[in-house]
Amino acid sequence: MTSSPDKPDRISPGEPLIQGRPESAKLPAQSEFESLMQESEGLQKSITAPPPGISPAEVPQAANLTQAQPTVDSVLAQIGVAQDGIGSLQTKLNTKNLQLTNSQKSLLRSKLSSSATHLRAVNETLGVEPPPAPPLQTEKGPLAKVFSYLTDGEAQLSAAQDSLQKLGEKGGFINPGQLLLIQTKVNQAQQEIDYSSLLVSKAVTALTQLLNTQL
Repeated sequence: MTSSPDKPDRISPGEPLIQGRPESAKLPAQSEFESLMQESEGLQKSITAPPPGISPAEVPQAANLTQAQPTVDSVLAQIGVAQDGIGSLQTKLNTKNLQLTNSQKSLLRSKLSSSATHLRAVNETLGVEPPPAPPLQTEKGPLAKVFSYLTDGEAQLSAAQDSLQKLGEKGGFINPGQLLLIQTKVNQAQQEIDYSSLLVSKAVTALTQLLNTQL
């Protein structure tokens, strides 16, 4: 039986591609395919499970920090940076005649409260009893709560610093997952402090410009 020319019964292996079929439909060459498979396997190997104690929301920050395995010394250095950030922020907040809007004050309280919470989690991870929250600094007026959060953050950082230094002197060991969690929490606190510092810096700049204009 002769097949109709426009309805072939079968396609022989040696026959050319059907007219109109795009060249992109071809399978990649063997070498290219193997290369793609190797890249895929490499990506799979690079994916690691988050350390114990890190919530799903904290995985992105932890992933960035895993590029360099944290050590006690590197975490201590990070704590030092956070302490400097708090000191700088306190200096800016003590600027004479500094005026902040209600929304700025509210944002500062939110950010610094979050920072203090992260730092308390650092001490809990270290097995250290977090220092109690300091009393409200009423002499600071509308910024009393802000300064209290900063004082609390300083106390939490100092407690964590002392604990890590003693651990290093005694040659103690911290589970890598816990050390990564500590680094992540300090990093989160530092971000809140940096944001707050930038916010206050803008207010100080605005005040300086106003005073210069009046002169």
